Amino acid sequence: MKRTIVILSIILFIFILSACTKDREEPTSAGTQNKDSEEQTTITYLNNHYKIPVKPEKILFLNAFESIEDAVILGIEPYAASAIGSDEEPFPSFFGDVTANTIPLLTTSGDSLEYVLQLAPDLIISTDMEDPKVLEQLEKIAPVIPTSHYGPDWQANLEMLAEVTGKAEKAKTLIDKYHQDKQNAIQYLHSFQDKDVVAIRIRGGEMMIYPKDVFLNDVLYGELNLPVPETINKVDQQTVISLEGLYQANPDYIFIQYDLYENDMDESILEELQQNQVWKGLKAVKSNQVFINAVDPLVMGGGTLNGRVRILEATMQALSN
Repeated sequence: MKRTIVILSIILFIFILSACTKDREEPTSAGTQNKDSEEQTTITYLNNHYKIPVKPEKILFLNAFESIEDAVILGIEPYAASAIGSDEEPFPSFFGDVTANTIPLLTTSGDSLEYVLQLAPDLIISTDMEDPKVLEQLEKIAPVIPTSHYGPDWQANLEMLAEVTGKAEKAKTLIDKYHQDKQNAIQYLHSFQDKDVVAIRIRGGEMMIYPKDVFLNDVLYGELNLPVPETINKVDQQTVISLEGLYQANPDYIFIQYDLYENDMDESILEELQQNQVWKGLKAVKSNQVFINAVDPLVMGGGTLNGRVRILEATMQALSN
């Protein structure tokens, strides 16, 4: 999977930009930049304050994959965004028309330096996973908001983007609906307290399971109050689970996420798994309770409202059959 602009190109761009503007007065803050006449406002996000344009028109999402999803669910068209797919399909199909005109930031951009020079965003939504030194350099281009990658901050992330783009009411409506749907789901799923639900992601041809607060698990166990299987309780990071280990756990329901890009574009991996006799002996397989890509593998798990809604919907559809 090809993702993001080459960071070195960005840094080179910044050096050139600095050289070209060395005779200008140094900006007094990240929010002023070369837009001294533009109206500014200050927002507070996770106890930090950011000075940004009142109505940013060119928002660039750099490595902020959760925030791109937030933009989609709010109906905000990103000016430019790090690609999540390939050159041919840089954004997932479930993004719909929202990213139809978004400039994809790809590592394969021919003359990436010139390309970045032409973008001139007025706001950059980045991530707290970014190198602090890179963030400092990016602030010379435009104001930067590094969003949290921590799943439980999903609501703060969404509300921040909604405030920046004038979508606060829409965000509130979406959040309120999710919480109501969640409460309804919790009541329904109360009768499943004796059932084991396990989410598996196939990567590099191997089955992976995750801690109880990562990917789908954060919603399955943390939000919908399904019991945490012993197999999941034992892991604290991405962990390979063998077929034999899965057979020993023998869950009642299995969610599988399988993305071709994470498996060298090899479709046979999933097919071979399904033909294995150990797999066929699983309780969930025998009862036809295995759900493949019920949640799109490109959805950012429980770290976004979109992800939480999709996991909730998939769980309710699967367990109500």
